Amino acid sequence: MLFENLIGQSVAKKILRQAWAEDRLAQSYLFYGPDGVGKELAAMELILALNCRSESDQPCRQCNSCHKTAAYIHPDFHYLFPRPHPSSDSDKRKLTEEIAEMLKDKEARPFQTFDFGSRPIAISIDDIRELQERLGFLPYEGKRKAVLITGVEAMTTEAANAFLKILEEPSPTTNFILTTDRPNALLPTILSRCQKVRFEPLPREAVIKSLIKDHGQDPMAAGLLAELAGNSLGRALQMTDQDLLSERDLAVKLLKAAVDGRQWEMVEAIDQIARDRGRPARILEMLSAVVADLVHLKVTGRILNADRQAELSDLGKKTGQQKLSEMVRAIEKARIALERNVNPRLCLLSACNTTQGEEDASTSD
Repeated sequence: MLFENLIGQSVAKKILRQAWAEDRLAQSYLFYGPDGVGKELAAMELILALNCRSESDQPCRQCNSCHKTAAYIHPDFHYLFPRPHPSSDSDKRKLTEEIAEMLKDKEARPFQTFDFGSRPIAISIDDIRELQERLGFLPYEGKRKAVLITGVEAMTTEAANAFLKILEEPSPTTNFILTTDRPNALLPTILSRCQKVRFEPLPREAVIKSLIKDHGQDPMAAGLLAELAGNSLGRALQMTDQDLLSERDLAVKLLKAAVDGRQWEMVEAIDQIARDRGRPARILEMLSAVVADLVHLKVTGRILNADRQAELSDLGKKTGQQKLSEMVRAIEKARIALERNVNPRLCLLSACNTTQGEEDASTSD
């Protein structure tokens, strides 16, 4: 049965399975919902099934067509996603090679996202023109052509208008699947041309269970991953390549230095963190989780980082409720600033400079 390995999403699976069983798939779908909850996995499974050569009701993943589609090299499968658009021929060649390596990695780890660093990314008018040219031919190897566009909200205005014309006059042998976590950012005319399928947030318990059972995480790490990823399995799996507990311990060390007023130690740690491009965002996520534990200690006594409870209890005694609220706001503000390309060192400093401790009156004699 289709989507057997897709976690949750009972409503989306029911809609798509019924359409498949009755041979009435919509020509254009929009899968929308939070990041990392299975939209692209569902799209890929449906696209695999479209040209699978087996007689099963789900893709066999063994035939030549399935292998080519999964490797993003099937001539009748067209995959668009936001990417940089360099101007020079040499930069274009380098980007082509870079994307080829990324796609190999994505075949092995489907939740993997494309990291182009600080380079601006978009789906451009040139991407849509190239797609239109390729769709002008009949299917070459399969029964149908399939188009998957992820991050469709990143289309430029010019690209979106050109793509709308493709949707208005589609080839009868082509299926489109678009994915987004921001449907309101799309042109209303594109929305109206697609059958919309909502993908819901995943239950925390389901994310933790999958991380333990399917991806070999121990229960403590799985709980921490689920918390930091906002119950997004995709984001959690992207984090598994990182030494999560070491990053958590560094965040605790940084927070302790800030609360105790050891400025030199705090600045030294921030300088070390800021040298790694991806690390400041991870440390801010960890700081957010640790401060959340300080709040929970005062309210429920139950925390995520149970192995550091004694240490966090000591920290909690030095921070009153008002100070914790200020810390939560400062860390969130720093995370937003970092997303807007503010200097990482300044973001970390602004998050930590509000954390100098104050004795919690509720714990004093």
